[in-house]
Amino acid sequence: MKSRFIHLLFGLILAMSPVAALEVASLHPLVSELAREVGGDSVTVIDLIEPGNNPHDFDPNPQTFAAASQASLVLISGKGLEDSYLEKLADNLGPDTEIFDVGEGAYTLTFAENLSSPNADPHEDHDDHDGHEDHSEHEEHPSQESEEAPDGHHHHHDHGSVDPHWWHDPDNMRRAAFVLAQKMGEIDPENAEAYNANALAYAREMRSLKRWIRQQIETIPPSDRILATSHLAYGYLCHAYGIQAIAIQGYNREDNASPQELAELIDFLRTHQVRVLFPEIGSNPKSLQSVAQDTGLVIGPPLIADGTGMAPGDGYEEMMRSNVTAIVTGLSD
Repeated sequence: MKSRFIHLLFGLILAMSPVAALEVASLHPLVSELAREVGGDSVTVIDLIEPGNNPHDFDPNPQTFAAASQASLVLISGKGLEDSYLEKLADNLGPDTEIFDVGEGAYTLTFAENLSSPNADPHEDHDDHDGHEDHSEHEEHPSQESEEAPDGHHHHHDHGSVDPHWWHDPDNMRRAAFVLAQKMGEIDPENAEAYNANALAYAREMRSLKRWIRQQIETIPPSDRILATSHLAYGYLCHAYGIQAIAIQGYNREDNASPQELAELIDFLRTHQVRVLFPEIGSNPKSLQSVAQDTGLVIGPPLIADGTGMAPGDGYEEMMRSNVTAIVTGLSD
C-alpha cells in the first residue's frame, strides 16, 4: 500500500511539473543564454557546443546532428560565423528541424567599417522609457529593424568581410531577443505572449547595461579611446561607443600581419601614444607579446570575445562588464 502511494505521488508530481513546449538547439553559448532568457520555462535549450569550446572552430559530427534533430529550431548566430559547416548541418537534420538565424535581428558592420574612424552617436538610444519604446519596437517587423546599423550603414552581403561578433553591442542583443521571441511564438503560439514579455524584460536589462557601458566609456579621455586587441572581435562595442579599433593580427585568429603592416601598426601605436595591448582569451598571445617588446607597451587583462572562458555561472552581462571594466582601467591609467 505504501509503495503504491509513493508511485501515485511521484506520478502526480510529474504531472504537475512544467513541461517545456519547445525544444531548441544552439550553436553559440551567448545565443543559448538568449534563448533561455526569452524562452523561460516554456523552452528547453540544447547546447550543441560544449562549454569552453570556441564557436569559430566548431565542426559538427554525427552526435551533433542527432542532438540537433531533437529540436524544432537550431539557432545560429549568423553573419557568416557558421558558413563553413552550415550546409553540412542542414543536410543532416531531420525534416522537422529548422535552422534559424538569430543574428538577423542585429545590425551588421563590416571589418572595414570597424577599422575606420568611429562615427557612432554615443547617445543614440536616448534613454527613452523602456516600456513604451520596447513595445513599439516589438510591433515592427524584425526584418525592418535589422536593415540598418544605427548610423545608417546598410547590410553588406560579402560574408567574408562581415564582422560576426554582433553581440558586443547590447542593443544588438535586445534586437535579437525580439526576433527570437517572434519566431518562438510562431512555432508555439500558446506561449507567444510569454515569449514577448520575456523579450521586453530582457530589453530593459540591455538598455540598463548599455547606459552603464556609456557611463564607463565616457570616463576615458577621448584621445585615448583606441582599443588595440589581438584580432578584430570588438568592433561593435567600439562602433557603439566611439572607440577606434586596432587589430594586431588581423580580422581573425588565423590572420597574421605582414612585416610592412606590422611596421605601420607600430608607428600608429607610437604616434597615438597607445599604452595597452589587450589579449583575448583563447588567442595565441605571441603577436601581442612581440609588439609589446618592440614598443614597450603593457599587456592588459585578457578580454572575452565569444562567451567562452567565463567563470562558471557567468553570462553575457558579466562578460560585457568584465570587458568594459578592463578596457576602462587600461585606457584610463
